[in-house]
Amino acid sequence: MNRIGIDVGGTFTDIVMVDDLNGKIWSAKVPTTPSDRVVGAMNGFHKILDLSGKSSHEVGFIGHGTTMATNMIVEGRGAKTALITTKGFRDILEIRRVSRHDRADLYDLQFENPKPLVERRWRLEINERLRADGSVETPLSIVELKELAQKIQASDVEAVAICYMHSYVNPVHEQQTLDELRRLLPDRFITASFQVNPEMQEYERTSSTVMNAMLGPVCGRYIHRFDQQLRDTGFTGELLFMQSNGGLASAEVVAAKPIVLLESGPAGGVSAAVRTSEQASLPGVLLGDMGGTTFDVSLIRDARPEIRTSGLLHTHAVRAPTIDIDSIGAGGGSIAWIDHGGGVHIGPQSAGADPGPACYGRGGKRPTVTDCNLLLGYVDPDSFLGGEFKLDVPAAQAAVQEHLAKPLGLSVIEAAWTVRVVANALMAQAMRLMTVERGFDPRELAYMCYGGAGPVHAIDLAQELEISEVIVPPLPGLFSAFGMIVADRLFDGQTAVETELEAIELSRVVSLCADLRQQAVTSFGAEHAAEHVSCVFRADCRYTGQPAAISVDIDPAQLNLANSATLVESIRTGFEASHKRMWNFIKPDQPIVLVNLRVQAKVQSGWRGIVSQSGSTSVSGSKNAPALAGRTRQVYIDGRMQDLPTFQRTQLVMDSVVTGPAIIEEQSSCIIFKAGQTARIDAVGNLRIAL
Repeated sequence: MNRIGIDVGGTFTDIVMVDDLNGKIWSAKVPTTPSDRVVGAMNGFHKILDLSGKSSHEVGFIGHGTTMATNMIVEGRGAKTALITTKGFRDILEIRRVSRHDRADLYDLQFENPKPLVERRWRLEINERLRADGSVETPLSIVELKELAQKIQASDVEAVAICYMHSYVNPVHEQQTLDELRRLLPDRFITASFQVNPEMQEYERTSSTVMNAMLGPVCGRYIHRFDQQLRDTGFTGELLFMQSNGGLASAEVVAAKPIVLLESGPAGGVSAAVRTSEQASLPGVLLGDMGGTTFDVSLIRDARPEIRTSGLLHTHAVRAPTIDIDSIGAGGGSIAWIDHGGGVHIGPQSAGADPGPACYGRGGKRPTVTDCNLLLGYVDPDSFLGGEFKLDVPAAQAAVQEHLAKPLGLSVIEAAWTVRVVANALMAQAMRLMTVERGFDPRELAYMCYGGAGPVHAIDLAQELEISEVIVPPLPGLFSAFGMIVADRLFDGQTAVETELEAIELSRVVSLCADLRQQAVTSFGAEHAAEHVSCVFRADCRYTGQPAAISVDIDPAQLNLANSATLVESIRTGFEASHKRMWNFIKPDQPIVLVNLRVQAKVQSGWRGIVSQSGSTSVSGSKNAPALAGRTRQVYIDGRMQDLPTFQRTQLVMDSVVTGPAIIEEQSSCIIFKAGQTARIDAVGNLRIAL
């Protein structure tokens, strides 16, 4: 079977194809089309077919990831949405979580909250009320509900979010509302909080449900149009979408719950890194994904990514199982600028795909990180994207001269180096936040870099954090697209418990976990037999009085009534170990509350092969690789321009060793390493640089 992975990013759309039978791989990049991303995705689909000589009916699988959902929320381009909520709670989106620091900058005295996700006149109240235990205090008013439906029917509202008090305990009123509105408003997207986030804390639950509603119509149209255009070409295979948890799901699942797309693009790269970590037996890996718009940082331990269940998006609370990824506006296309005090800044503004950096020759006039790396020799104007895309050096020089060098009183090279230093500092700080501030020592990890610009900065970043090994995986510039091919199907489910750990009945925990597993089996569908579904159960716990919970693993052997005697002690021990690592203290005498039970279920569906980028598949012993055809390139390193030998990664066989200083190029990226550092190709195709 031929598999295709498509990652629609902010600047480029990346496409990778693999032939399951022989492991042959093709890859391509095309510009993203922000006005209609389906156009760019289809352009990439046709290009990869041309490169491979395949026809669309020979493709059996397409995995698709996109940053579209995140961009819609940040830019306020979601569908017009109405919120129906319990009487007296229409302003919860504006009140927010006032006791918490959910502002973008705690010390910004000029900070203003973004506009509420739903304007007040479309935050609609209804008479209904459940008590905290789920019992009915005030029945749902069907008469009022019909009146609200008529008001919505006569408007341009495209989506409706339903969120009632205490519905996470008993969804009866939300289910009644959902059924009635789908009957009365069949052309609107309707979603309820018990489907999206069945969890206590009404602001976070309301915000997440509204986001799901805002994304529903737009993402649904994109999914339908993309699927239809693929079918029109003769594609008859399976189309799956990357979720923010790092797993794939069907178009139907994603269309009903598009909030799972919020980290879809970056999650693809983490999924690929998980597979690479398994193959190379890496215990701990810090990941850095530097693309055209952002620098994304995440962490893998024992081939499992760190998962978070809540976060902030443009200061709005969102709760959905998501790979723990921190992003900053320091991508290759991020614009460098000078403030009134003469300070140099990077981003968050980006040149994007159109017009792109000045060196793209498409009319961009502002200097970007890519322009500066080009002038410093870290990007080759002739071999960029395999030589398909020639870069305009004079245009980059003009942009840096006008906007940076001249105002700063520096030469063009000095100004470009200043931008690189500032970009490195920003990215190193993001890496510290992912490691040191979460209780992990970066010196105990390897650093895996990907994204088109990831390897370009990798050595400097690793040295800054005293990391001793840098790993460049195969296809680094298209790694997220590759992740769509190797990822498995995943399902995340949860159920609220809100009971002190010591007081809970063990039979209840076992029963709830069994229910969660059945939800997963149902979600995967009949084509995936229940015995092929593997589950990881987790417990969200907190001390009484604490606002935030910590997730800990549950030993599956203890989810059997015969073996459950140690279940509570196992959860307590896991919680205290995590609490100690994160906060450096525990409270042995403080009761622990079991907040939620969670399941992450998996069906293995991803490609398990190994990428070979070498022209030769084997080599006897180890050998030092000679510079190819004596080629060198000038790079600004150690304070001056130097001629460095240049190697092509495709011509380095397994166990080849290259000593620095040197450059290793490939179609989608390159890496420059220094004297005293060595690079080798390992048994599964990774380029590993010892610092």
